[in-house]
Amino acid sequence: MNKDIDNMNERELLAELVRQGRRTERAEKIKICVLAALLLTVIVLALICIPKVLAPIRSISRSMGEIEQSFDEMKQVLSRFDEDTIDQFKETMESLGETSQQARAFMDKLKDSGLDKLQETIEGLNKSLGSLGSFMNFFGG
Repeated sequence: MNKDIDNMNERELLAELVRQGRRTERAEKIKICVLAALLLTVIVLALICIPKVLAPIRSISRSMGEIEQSFDEMKQVLSRFDEDTIDQFKETMESLGETSQQARAFMDKLKDSGLDKLQETIEGLNKSLGSLGSFMNFFGG
């Protein structure tokens, strides 16, 4: 405004009001365009990002379903075990432990008996026979 409103005549005042109305209208249009551009940007980003985020969520959901199914199957298997079955399992494990100890003791006795030296001797004999065989093939044809 170049002049004071008090000093304006009616025509100048009307012209100033029209200019002010146009500025306000232009500013509103700019605001609407900016908001529309922001909204469009948000929509485009959502369309791009949401599938990328949903894929791992779906994968996790499938995995959780599989885990729940595995737990259900495990519950079914465990529900079949009664006390007698558990006692039989304990007896079998104890028997297996005893058998393992007996086998270990037997292996220790075999080590002490010199079988490992016999094995080394047999391997040495095999090597000697192998080289003798190749020597005989060389000369014997």
